[in-house]
Amino acid sequence: MRDSRIAGSYDSDNVFKCLPPGMPAMMNMAYGMEVMQTKDKITFFSELNDALRRVYLDGRKPPPEILDDPTYAGYSTGRWEGDTLVVDTVALRDNTFIEGFTPHSERMTIRERIRFVEPGLLEDQITVTDPEALLKPWETVKRYRKASYPNDQLREFACAEGMEHVK
Repeated sequence: MRDSRIAGSYDSDNVFKCLPPGMPAMMNMAYGMEVMQTKDKITFFSELNDALRRVYLDGRKPPPEILDDPTYAGYSTGRWEGDTLVVDTVALRDNTFIEGFTPHSERMTIRERIRFVEPGLLEDQITVTDPEALLKPWETVKRYRKASYPNDQLREFACAEGMEHVK
């Protein structure tokens, strides 16, 4: 995959193929995001390729069958430390990129610290650890501003409609 990217090919780019970008790239949320919270779970919806991600808050641990079947969003569990949501993500597919161009191994894990830094401004501190692909943890910070009506509605992302040209 890395060789094709260096050669300028986008055949390995999941977003180009109408697939989810994977974690943590999906948290770029270039097309907007919707967050829904219940007692036991927070769900992030991304307009880009209609990707979704669940963060379980009920103390569960990923069972072996989940760890053996990685997904684009991975398996996320969270807990509250004061006003900060701490999220750990495992079981990530290794055919995605960390931030658009950086490959990783199946041993990659992600820790996030998500909190409001002011009303309507959410901050996500992301730390990626991968002992096979990275010399040290990779860190970034994403900030999301709450949209106001009429820009607060996600639209359908019909990427598959345009796939006829991709062979």
